Amino acid sequence: MTLLVCCLAVAIALAICPVGEAVDCIPDAADPYCKCSGSDVTLDLSKLSFPMHQIPDTQEYGTYEYTFSPCSTVDCNGGGDSSGVACQENVGSSGGEVFVARKVSDRQPAWSVASLNPLEFTVTYCDGDLTGGVEDLERCAIVTFKDDGSHGDLDASMEKETSTDTQLSYNFMLQGKDISKVRAGAGGGGGGGSGTAAGVVGLVLISVFIAAVLTYFIAGMAVNYNRGTRGCEMVPNATFWQDLPLLIKDGFLFMISPCYKRESYQKF
Repeated sequence: MTLLVCCLAVAIALAICPVGEAVDCIPDAADPYCKCSGSDVTLDLSKLSFPMHQIPDTQEYGTYEYTFSPCSTVDCNGGGDSSGVACQENVGSSGGEVFVARKVSDRQPAWSVASLNPLEFTVTYCDGDLTGGVEDLERCAIVTFKDDGSHGDLDASMEKETSTDTQLSYNFMLQGKDISKVRAGAGGGGGGGSGTAAGVVGLVLISVFIAAVLTYFIAGMAVNYNRGTRGCEMVPNATFWQDLPLLIKDGFLFMISPCYKRESYQKF
């Protein structure tokens, strides 16, 4: 019975406590820079206000500010190229604007959903200007969106720069309560997600538990009946079930009375 009780506890936990886990989200065929969808979730960045200007550089790599606009692209340097998704501007000098990421037809951004509850996902945009010099790295924007009420409606910042042999990435963080709006059905319930999957597993385990309990009692009573027992004695482990209310009472009293002396506990 102890095993059955443990199984029930796990089942209930899975049924009522959804577990956040990574899910797939495929870039939208018509607008891959702004939307993605999967079996568990649909995300639409157009529900946020873009373009976002004057995003600060928290690491103080220089006197830089950034613009981010995934759904309606911008001209980063005024040169007539309006394909910019993310721009960097050196506010300390004239003509210091570069494309961090561009919208191009032959390359889609990468979407990665880390959690649905709370919502957190990352989108990687590339095809920015090359850095030049010996390394000549491709610029990219790695943008993490996080539903976090402690940061107001929506805060944006460029957190750090990271590099590989071929890319220089600008890591942005957009966080706040407004991030929850990008999920389809926000406010009215949308997308079951990993929580739904966990709930289904929990319901299955509860069903298995109920079936096991019924089998335990029915089979036990049948065996005892064949042995000649009648009445309440037919119930398997009848003494245990008769004592169970008192055992629960003693356990409860023990939990709420941790400071009682042992002599006091024995009086319960």
